[in-house]
Amino acid sequence: MTFCRNCGAALEPDSSACPRCGKSATPQAHPQPTYPNPVYAAYPQRPALPVTNIYAILGFVTALLPIPFAWLVLSIIGLAQCARLGQKGIGLAIAGIILRVLILAALIGGIALLAYYGNAGSFFPQWDWYDGFAFTALGMR
Repeated sequence: MTFCRNCGAALEPDSSACPRCGKSATPQAHPQPTYPNPVYAAYPQRPALPVTNIYAILGFVTALLPIPFAWLVLSIIGLAQCARLGQKGIGLAIAGIILRVLILAALIGGIALLAYYGNAGSFFPQWDWYDGFAFTALGMR
């Protein structure tokens, strides 16, 4: 025998409602009690490492290659992006510019010295004197 869930009165086996309170006698699916999802502590995440800017790397590499002005353009773009995006590579971009300026200064200085002295034989005049003195002193000239 079943009983009414509302008032506790005895129910007939085939009745659809309680004769005393009138509530439905068919068993209703009771919702399961909901429990909140357990909150677990998250694993501590490492902050993302800043990425080295590719333009700064290319600016440094092209400073070593005989490509005209690519080193300057790439290094300036790398500097601007590093400052704007907070990426690594500012030192590479600056080093690329400084390195190429030093290479160009040495090249221009070498060309200027060769133009001033004419040829490589008179570039070191003290060697010409020593060479001539040594050969004449030994009687080889």
